[in-house]
Amino acid sequence: MFEGRISNAPHVPRGRAVLDSRAMVRNPVAVFEKYRARLGPTFTVHFGGVKPSMVSTDPVVVEHVLKGNRDNYEKSHIQVERMVEFQGKGLVNSHGEIWMRQRKLLAQGFKSSHLTKLLPMQQDVLQELMDGFDQDARQGPVDVHQQMVRFTLRLVGKSMFGRSMRDEELARIGETISAIQAFILRQVVQPWKIPWFRFSGQSETHQQLRRDGDAIALRHIRARLKEGVGDNDFLRVLLETRYHDTGEPMSEAMVLIESLQLLVAGNETSSNALTWIFYLLAKHPRYILEIRDEIAAVIGGDAIDFRNLHHLEGTMRVIDEALRLYPPFWMIDRIALQDDEVGGLHIPAGSMVIPYIYGTHRNPAHWDDVESFDPRRFDSERRKTRHPFAYIPFGGGPRICIGNNMAIMQMLLIVVAFVRKYDFALTKDEAIPIRPMMLLRPGGAVAMTFRAVS
Repeated sequence: MFEGRISNAPHVPRGRAVLDSRAMVRNPVAVFEKYRARLGPTFTVHFGGVKPSMVSTDPVVVEHVLKGNRDNYEKSHIQVERMVEFQGKGLVNSHGEIWMRQRKLLAQGFKSSHLTKLLPMQQDVLQELMDGFDQDARQGPVDVHQQMVRFTLRLVGKSMFGRSMRDEELARIGETISAIQAFILRQVVQPWKIPWFRFSGQSETHQQLRRDGDAIALRHIRARLKEGVGDNDFLRVLLETRYHDTGEPMSEAMVLIESLQLLVAGNETSSNALTWIFYLLAKHPRYILEIRDEIAAVIGGDAIDFRNLHHLEGTMRVIDEALRLYPPFWMIDRIALQDDEVGGLHIPAGSMVIPYIYGTHRNPAHWDDVESFDPRRFDSERRKTRHPFAYIPFGGGPRICIGNNMAIMQMLLIVVAFVRKYDFALTKDEAIPIRPMMLLRPGGAVAMTFRAVS
């Protein structure tokens, strides 16, 4: 009983999981990596010492859960309880017909035709940001993560709410997002503290932060409803697109929920991914030169457009390899609705199943020399030899991140802008630790120097 075995998979004794709960708060990836090294690609553990869970880095298991038998798996309490409490119930934390209905409507904003319309505004905002960055870089080293949070918050925020959203308003929303994300993570890994969080007033403090952020966004939604069309932004899509089944538009309350959830996901995904991309380029500067040469060959002196941006195949291989080593979504959570079995492993109903993406991207059965940075892994021929779920930085199956194409577009835009203009290097040749929260962040400042290319 003390072991609390969950299925026939290798198991972490329940007492061990309880003892590791503090370490899980600090760095759950380090704990999972310790278990994976000892137990193999799939193991069971009581998450937070409480919730029976199966953790897997096996692409066969991951594909089964996210795609093959997806109807048997719903998002876990992390999404449908903890996140709904602070974000409301939208696309990212709903199921079934509700999810499908929202997905169909929101997908209209992520078509290539709409992303193409967004590109000119993105380029204008990026130029303003680059001008400000140039002043910062001339004064000495900069924290790349801090800069990328600023860049992507402005880019995603303007894409969402248009030019009317002031920078200080976006900064306020960004600070609110960061504080709430950290608080949600504390509840996830230490669920027994939730009553104390409520009794001590910490939950209400964070609810007030949420209400303050909501009020900023709601002012812009109501102004748009009153004044009319506005920019080619996502708010226009949310307000004007009608549901396929009823012909009715989205309610004001749902527009608020979806717009802020998209802002949260877009800013967090792109800012963290870009930080790791610049970190890896600084550690491997030959790729800075290769990307610069490719930009000259593919784009040259032409204006950047959606087509030529996506012809930067070598640049994209660098981005793919960075996302392999540092996937923004380091894990995904699901709950098994019924008993299930895959590859001889029994998955009991009610257990949480965790496709552990960080570990999947380092599974030695599918990747050689897993810790090395090697963009050649993503040559077209080598891609064909891998299991399709061995690399899933944005998740997989029908619930793959809806904004992945927009995130890639923004990563390409920013990498091109910086590599064209700067050579850059880390101020210290030290490894940057990871800080796994809801997404995979760096565990400290990423200090770098930037020198304009002569």
